[in-house]
Formats: sequence, C-alpha cells, structure tokens
Amino acid sequence: MIVLMATFISLCASISSKICASAALCRNAPGHMQILYPCNNTIEAVVGSKLEITCRVLSELHTVGILVYWLANHTYIEDYSKNNRVKEHKTERRGHEKSYLEVTLSFSQVERKDFEVIFSCVMLSEKLDQERFISINPVVSNGDSQIAIAVAVVASIILISMIIYKLLKFKSPQTYVIFN
Repeated sequence: MIVLMATFISLCASISSKICASAALCRNAPGHMQILYPCNNTIEAVVGSKLEITCRVLSELHTVGILVYWLANHTYIEDYSKNNRVKEHKTERRGHEKSYLEVTLSFSQVERKDFEVIFSCVMLSEKLDQERFISINPVVSNGDSQIAIAVAVVASIILISMIIYKLLKFKSPQTYVIFN
C-alpha cells in the first residue's frame, strides 16, 4: 500500500502543468467560481520564441460580473508591454451548466526580461477575488548532459568489451614437458 501511495505521489508530481487544471490543488476556491489555470507554477520558453499562456476561469453560474485580467509584477500588461509585444485576448465558452472565461497572454517574442517577471491572473467578482501566478524560465540546455551520457555509454561499451574478452579469450594450450 505504501509503495502504491509513493508511486501515485511521484506520478502526480511529474504530470505537466496543463493537467494541473483538473487537480484538486488548483480548485481550492469556495463557491461557484475558480481559476483553473495557472496554478502558481513555472513554464519554460526560449528567447525569441512565441508563447501563449491562458488563464482559465470556471463559473458554474454565469460570467456576467466576472473580471479576469493579467498582471506583470503587479503592473497591467498594457503598461508592461507598451510596444504590444505582449497582449491579452479574451474568450468565453458557455456550456449547459458551466461557463469558462479564458484570457490568453500572447507573447510575439519572449525576451530575457520576461524571465524576471511574475505573471498573475486575477479574477474579480462580487463574491470572490482570486489570483494565481506563473513565471517563465529559460529552457535549460541539454548539451552538457548529452555529452556526459555519450561518454558514459562509450565507457560502458569499452568496459563490457574488456570483460567479455577476458572471459572468452582462448587460452593457449598448455604444453607439458616430462623430465626423466
């Protein structure tokens, strides 16, 4: 039972941040409204690449009177990106019993300064105020680790070859000399 629990915990820890929207940790708001994503986490991006981050808010009633927007280090996105490199796009999806408000933060080009910013999704309504954040980290280069793995593989092949050679090498036949 302990092994199953440990396996479940490690599996949950390895699930990507997009799955976080369905996890109980992201759904701790009372009432009928909550921010599903982001979940106070980080994502990786490459400098110069395009990026979209969507704040998704669930409302079990209606979306009238709910305000959702992004902040960058407690500053409005319009003030953070005066050249419109980062923009907000709002969409609403209605179902029979639930509605979703989505505000997507679109980066036309990720810059190094974005790695030092905490982006917060804010939801305001009459009954509930909620805020979740996400930060962007630079993609870690795998070059050094790939070189280390290649060296380890080559060393392992050489070592295994030497062991096999020692075990299977043909011993020269021994000759015996009998002295009278």
